[in-house]
Amino acid sequence: MVAIIAAEQQPLVKLELDRRAQGEDEISCTGGKESCNAESDDGSAINRNNKCHGSSVVQTALNMTKMCMGTGTLALPFAAEKGGLIFNVVGLALIAVWNYYCANCVLRCWDCLHPRIKRGDLDSDVERSSTRQPQDYGSAEDQEKLQQLDNRKPPPVGTTSYASVAWYAAGPAGLLVVDLLMLLLMVMLIIAYEVAMISFIDDMPITTGSRKIDIIIPSVIVALLSCSPDVSFLSKFSIIGLLALALSFIVIVWQGLVENGLAGFQSTMNLWPKNLTDASSWFGVVVFGYGIVPFILNFHESMKTPKHIGLAMKMGLILVFFAYIVISSGVRILFSPSHSFDGDVLQALPTNSWLALIVRLLMTFVVAMTAPLIVVPCGEMIEGKLGIGLDDVRKRIAVRVLLCMLCMIVSEHAPGFVHVVSFIGCFCASIIGFVLPPLFCIQLRHNTRKDNVTKMDFISCCDVGALVIGIITTILTSTMTFGEMRKSQQQ
Repeated sequence: MVAIIAAEQQPLVKLELDRRAQGEDEISCTGGKESCNAESDDGSAINRNNKCHGSSVVQTALNMTKMCMGTGTLALPFAAEKGGLIFNVVGLALIAVWNYYCANCVLRCWDCLHPRIKRGDLDSDVERSSTRQPQDYGSAEDQEKLQQLDNRKPPPVGTTSYASVAWYAAGPAGLLVVDLLMLLLMVMLIIAYEVAMISFIDDMPITTGSRKIDIIIPSVIVALLSCSPDVSFLSKFSIIGLLALALSFIVIVWQGLVENGLAGFQSTMNLWPKNLTDASSWFGVVVFGYGIVPFILNFHESMKTPKHIGLAMKMGLILVFFAYIVISSGVRILFSPSHSFDGDVLQALPTNSWLALIVRLLMTFVVAMTAPLIVVPCGEMIEGKLGIGLDDVRKRIAVRVLLCMLCMIVSEHAPGFVHVVSFIGCFCASIIGFVLPPLFCIQLRHNTRKDNVTKMDFISCCDVGALVIGIITTILTSTMTFGEMRKSQQQ
């Protein structure tokens, strides 16, 4: 989720999104006239130059999986501990379905912005894409309202696809809300990264014993890298991050087998959350771990055949679902006789093992290399709001350094990594992924169809239901996890 957020915000880091969305190897069209000079079903020529090098369904599904498999996976055993075995498995499936539905809401919103495009084939009755014309909008007056929507003043230059949906659905206010939420999300992600590095260093034998001193060196590295005129080279470290995560869980599984063998599969564990607070902590971590909704349009635009985005989503979410079951419930079962997860999964490793030390050092390095991918677009958003131009190099450096310093200071007093991730998921990720998409759908349908209020179809009812559930869940879980954060900080 983290690298895509950076790419979604500003072109400077969009290279990372392009690499993940299109795959490491470019796909070349070999069909000659049948590929780049294809014609639509009705005989009209269409421009497919951007599709000749697009990603396939399988590649898009794998890229979605890679997007989800980030640093947040270190908190999944904690989520399984809080949620319980049955609740965790069932909940992972439900959150995946919820992401799928809300992603389709965003795609239907995108359809409303392109009402004259010819209809394409569907994967289901709910799925839509920008290559397909929406269903019949009724009278000439309705068509006129569509024309007015398309002729509306375009959003500011540099507005992302998701933010463009907000612009046409709710105007400048909607764009402002999305920008503020994304800014808050990125700031909290930087703080979470700082907290993660503190947690990794605390468990090393080379620690100084002072959190303030331990965090200075990695924070200085992050600040220096963030001031670089071009941070696109950092995207090359994403593969190292994936390898570091894979190595971490291999070592953790090996450690669990050494300590307990298969005894964990015979031990008694909770099947359900003990209270609503534990359920909220689980919810936040899992929502943070999925989080494909705000970026579905990026994947959609990168595909060679955009109409198959629904199939790619299904495959990607299914892969993530099974991977998360193994990472969360599987690791928790292995360590159940000897360890309970109150923090990130690396805390299960011994502090006197050279292999565990290598894993922690590698993860600290990966986080330090990845954090600038968040600092840069966050700083650029702040610079844009303050009116700082590209030529004001000193002011831009000052903004990024101050941002890193502020996040470092807050991280010293923040609770553990898992609690920060949980709150981010319950508040920012939940609003952006579960509340705004159905809200934008309802608003756009209202703007483009006059009988929307009196004649609601099944999809409209589902949108209203999803909106209500999203609002209630976000308020309830955010309140619970914030209280848990304060309680954890006082201990």
